[in-house]
Amino acid sequence: MGSSAQKFITSGSITYEARTNVIKSIPWLDENDDFFRQIKDQVPQFSMNYYTLNFSDNKTIYSFLKNTDTKKVPEWYKFSDEDNIWYNDFGTGKSVDKKAVRWDDTYLIAGDIHPQQWRVYPTDNTVIAGFNCRKASTVIFDSVYVFAYYTDEIAVSGGPMGLNGLPGMILGVTIPRLATSWIATSLSLDVAAASITPPVKGGKKKTVEELKTTFNDFKKNWGKEELKYFNPIYWRTFL
Repeated sequence: MGSSAQKFITSGSITYEARTNVIKSIPWLDENDDFFRQIKDQVPQFSMNYYTLNFSDNKTIYSFLKNTDTKKVPEWYKFSDEDNIWYNDFGTGKSVDKKAVRWDDTYLIAGDIHPQQWRVYPTDNTVIAGFNCRKASTVIFDSVYVFAYYTDEIAVSGGPMGLNGLPGMILGVTIPRLATSWIATSLSLDVAAASITPPVKGGKKKTVEELKTTFNDFKKNWGKEELKYFNPIYWRTFL
């Protein structure tokens, strides 16, 4: 749909394509060791997942839609995103996420929305899904760089996962440390506002602070080299 017809959109449904370089996203994998040689033909070079972001009344809900890999990634690789849900109410500043923690359990995580602090590049522009977008960047978790493209033609300060804080909707994201990029492929204006509600079942209730304490307790038992495996799980859980 052309951007000329999409000024100041406040409700709709966006489909995102998430593309992950499977090998590069496994931080503990050494391309020179025997294990890499054993699995390199068993996994796809890239994994393609699709997600939907429904938004209305300054609320968003982001969830898994489908996987289109012809060669499936092994179960030990998956990060359980298929069960995760991200809900944000920008009017009240509150969020509720449903997250499957890889080694532990599934949680309903309630907390405050904390907008990321972005640097905007006024002259770096592109078109995504028919919308004029401007580039921005930020750093999360102290060292993880995020590059995004947002449009102010959609008047909601949200995006994939919990990313927010820009003057419009984020339609493109790249996080090099996760070897993953997200890009909007389509927008539909057909969305029921009543369907955008926080998850209430299927997980143990915790606040963000409580779950971070749980992670830090786990972290005490991990060695320095093992943190290469721990950190991506932490980032994906709280992204």
